[in-house]
Amino acid sequence: MTSGTDQGRVIERVESFVVSHTLNPRTGPSIALSSAHAYVLVKITDVDGRSGWGETYLVPGIPAIIEAVAPVLIGQSAAAVRERSTDIRWSAEHPYAASALTIAIEDLRARQLGVSVAASFGGPVRERVRLYAAFGGYVEGVDPADTWPGDVERVVSAGFTAMKFRVGRYPVAHEAALLTEIRKNLPDDILLMADGNAGYTLPRAIEMGRILDSLGFVWFEEPLRQRELYAGYEHLAAALDIALAGGEILRSRSEAIQLLGRRAVDVVQPEPVICGGIAETLWIAELAAVHTIAAMPHTSNNAIGIATGLQVLGCLPDPTLSPASDELFLEYGVDDNPHRSGLLATPLPFEGGWATIPDGPGLGIEIDEAYLTRHAVETRVIDAAGARTA
Repeated sequence: MTSGTDQGRVIERVESFVVSHTLNPRTGPSIALSSAHAYVLVKITDVDGRSGWGETYLVPGIPAIIEAVAPVLIGQSAAAVRERSTDIRWSAEHPYAASALTIAIEDLRARQLGVSVAASFGGPVRERVRLYAAFGGYVEGVDPADTWPGDVERVVSAGFTAMKFRVGRYPVAHEAALLTEIRKNLPDDILLMADGNAGYTLPRAIEMGRILDSLGFVWFEEPLRQRELYAGYEHLAAALDIALAGGEILRSRSEAIQLLGRRAVDVVQPEPVICGGIAETLWIAELAAVHTIAAMPHTSNNAIGIATGLQVLGCLPDPTLSPASDELFLEYGVDDNPHRSGLLATPLPFEGGWATIPDGPGLGIEIDEAYLTRHAVETRVIDAAGARTA
């Protein structure tokens, strides 16, 4: 039952939108080339007209699951965010759909309170965070020798002081030579990361990891297969001195407990749009701290996913109290995706390779709904009257 004081916080409508951007030529990480960036956005509106937004990746069935779960939320109070999150998990089953819906509830609840999401979770503990530019990966049919130098020049000119390469599609010797030359030509204060995207066997990952360590890379991310609960990662971590990062496809607390308990990574990267939203990401981060493992969110590299990551980082303390503590970063894609900025009525405040964490209500962003209407390839609206699809 909803109390009288909660009447204005009651959920009236749930909407989902599919947006997609065609990649031509195809681009991608070591193991696959993609033809599109595609996402599902969720909008949850209360009876007073306030709306919260969530996001996840488009995989088959997600819009239909969101439509099926929406009646469980309509007529309920968004203020009871823990209860709503439980309802969503039990009803949605699929972690991607549950994550998008939960983020939208977390955003809406904070807007109803008139505070940022970070403030609603007891933060913020920082005002800004350093970004690392995440390259889109390989261009189909093009040697990275012909793209990486230009990519680096572009992000350095844009003010980034950290960047992440997709590695593993070409032989180790070829890519190592390119990275060695790039590192030599960059100032020492430019930080580098590498993401293998499951492109390596264990021996080759050890080989590449040692090369990256010799070049001063900050971490080596997910070089082995991830889908089998990161099997074998603890063996790789034991063989390398460079920090091993991973965990972006963790789907639950139980998966996080297993990964952290095995000490399979040195940096865990829970993805809010996969693992269950902001509260779940913070839970995994706090568990990681108990295991002396650094935590920082991975992002979907679309507008709402980036804003969500910023709010998470607004809540995460530095790993230690020392002024020299390891730094927390946020990934920011620099590949071809106009929705990353186009969906926002006002761009996120980025300057000099840093992002200011928005302190406005909710996620601190406003969606340009006219843009979304123009670009959505599918829209579903669910309210007390039923579901409508356009």
